[in-house]
Amino acid sequence: MVKSSRCATLALAMACALPLVSLGQDSVVTHTPAATTYLNGGIGDTEEATMRSLGKQFSLRMIFSESKSGEYIADVPVVILNSSGEPVFELPRAGPMLDVMLPAGKYRVSARFKGLTETQSVTLDGTHGRDLAFHWN
Repeated sequence: MVKSSRCATLALAMACALPLVSLGQDSVVTHTPAATTYLNGGIGDTEEATMRSLGKQFSLRMIFSESKSGEYIADVPVVILNSSGEPVFELPRAGPMLDVMLPAGKYRVSARFKGLTETQSVTLDGTHGRDLAFHWN
């Protein structure tokens, strides 16, 4: 019952672009003033499954992990810059999964964990979603 209730709440929030709907302790769907919708969380099997299911609707999907085992991590500061170098999205505590809806274009995504910043470039075509994996050893 709780699983379907969470999924229904999450789907409703995305469909209606509600200002802020909590999925759990660390997961939030939000519609920011800059008109960027995102989904953050993925802690536990239920949240991970929900995010993987709904992630297909987002243009950019990210996963954060560390160590040789690939253990997921959270509380990762993320900044996304457009091709002009202007920030278009910032989240101080992302992960272990973060899905962001962005228009077609070229972006640089930076994520920081334990003082180390990893940056990746990505081009979104507006049709297909892209996946980025950030991994710290």
